[in-house]
Amino acid sequence: MKRPGSVTFIAALLVVAAAFNVVFGIWMMISAPAITDIAGNGYDVPTFWLFMNGLLSAVLGIMYLWLARITLAGSETALVLIQFLAVLNIVFGFFRLPYGWGIILLSILILIMVSSAQSKAWFSQTR
Repeated sequence: MKRPGSVTFIAALLVVAAAFNVVFGIWMMISAPAITDIAGNGYDVPTFWLFMNGLLSAVLGIMYLWLARITLAGSETALVLIQFLAVLNIVFGFFRLPYGWGIILLSILILIMVSSAQSKAWFSQTR
C-alpha cells in the first residue's frame, strides 16, 4: 500500500517537533539561571529546575523521533499515540489562550488527517 500524503505530513511535523524539543532542551540545560519572559521581566530560576526541564524536553524529542519512525511504518500504536497527543495539545492549548490558538488549530488539522479513511487504512495494515 502506498503511504498517504497526510501520514507523511504528520511524520514531518513530528520530526520538526522532535528537533525543536531536543534543541530547546539542550539550550535549557546549558542556559543561565535567569530567564526573561515575553514582557521583558527577568526571573531567577533554580539551575536544577532548568536542567531537569531541559532533560525532559530532550527525551520528549527523542520520543517524537520514535513516533515518526513508527508512523512511517504504519503501526497502529502510532495512530493511537498521535490521536492522544493531538487531543492533549488541544486541551492544554486552551490554558494558553490567546497564544494557544495555533496549536489548537494544528492539532485539529492533525486529528482530521489521521482520521481519514486512507490514513486509517495505512495504520491498520498487517505486515
